[in-house]
Amino acid sequence: MSETERFVAALQSCAPQAFQLNYKIANDPELSGKEYHACKTYVTVCRALGMKVEENFTGQPTAFRAVVHQSDAPVLKVALLAEYDALPDIGHGCGHSANGAMSFLAATAFQKMKMLPVDIDLIGTPDEELRGGKVAMCEKGVFKDYDLAIMVHVSANETTANSHFLALDDYRVRFHGQTAHAASEPWEGRNALNGATLALHAIDMMRQHVRPETRIGTYVVNGGAASNVVPDYAEVECCIRNTERPYLNEVVRKIMNCFKGAAIATETTYDVTQVGYKYDNLLWNHTATKVSESVLDDMGISYTDPAGCGSSDIGNVSHQCPAIHLHLAMGDTYYPGHSKYIADMVKNQKIEPVIVRGAEIMGRIVVKLMEDTALRQAMKDEFVKAEK
Repeated sequence: MSETERFVAALQSCAPQAFQLNYKIANDPELSGKEYHACKTYVTVCRALGMKVEENFTGQPTAFRAVVHQSDAPVLKVALLAEYDALPDIGHGCGHSANGAMSFLAATAFQKMKMLPVDIDLIGTPDEELRGGKVAMCEKGVFKDYDLAIMVHVSANETTANSHFLALDDYRVRFHGQTAHAASEPWEGRNALNGATLALHAIDMMRQHVRPETRIGTYVVNGGAASNVVPDYAEVECCIRNTERPYLNEVVRKIMNCFKGAAIATETTYDVTQVGYKYDNLLWNHTATKVSESVLDDMGISYTDPAGCGSSDIGNVSHQCPAIHLHLAMGDTYYPGHSKYIADMVKNQKIEPVIVRGAEIMGRIVVKLMEDTALRQAMKDEFVKAEK
């Protein structure tokens, strides 16, 4: 029996526990950074299986690292990534309960396999939707110790062998003015909303002068309370993305000048707060992606080329080690991401074969790399060259 066959066989005996893990987390959604129940559930089941678990990993109370498999002479060290945060008012509309269950299932199957020349850890990575728990780990250099980080993310109806993620910066900008009666003495006021509005107009005018792969999203968080009062406070949020971090930094500089100029023009003041961590673009590794594609081919799973995507903190991980972030279709009907449709799908029993399929994909990728010295070296060489 081949190592791949051994892994697939091990999946079947471990699957029921992974299903229950998914359902428990799907039915108890917790917001980013507050996934206390989910994290505790992972820690409890991993320890019950005999895994050594580090809680409060990298100082994050809802992060953990579990040692799944260790070898005396490893040829490969792999991080299986588990996400488990949910969305406000929606629940697991991004499917993180199932995503994490896939990584857990792959981990438990590998744990049953003895004498593999590979080290495998299961890392619980919280707060992907808001702050970016993986970035906090990257700041401590965690993933520099790994040869590969991998996860599978559910999708409504499309499978991809990897993902194109954009670098992202997100800011809250607060304008401060002087209140006044808007009818009797408006000249005494300094309109904070005017400052915010002028900045947003300037950003819109700037759009024609940035590269087409740039994405800029804004909204007014607070614009005042009454039409007969000059607002002395206004707040906006501005999210900026690009395919490359260096160019994103240049766009951010231009946008900050829009806020500065608007404040000068309206005689207001402003301050800026960064929301969460800076997300980097995913560093594409062709070798690792080709391995992923070959596994999908072997399993008879059709896939498409990844189109433009959003952002994820796994982008930062990919600058410390090669990273693969697959999307796996749950069916053949399109549903929007971050929706109640997805949240309902991961609670349905139809998600069970999807969880098994996702875990099998990860396992097959690890085994292929474990057994092929040339592939491992090519993946490593490509990563080192790209990071120079």
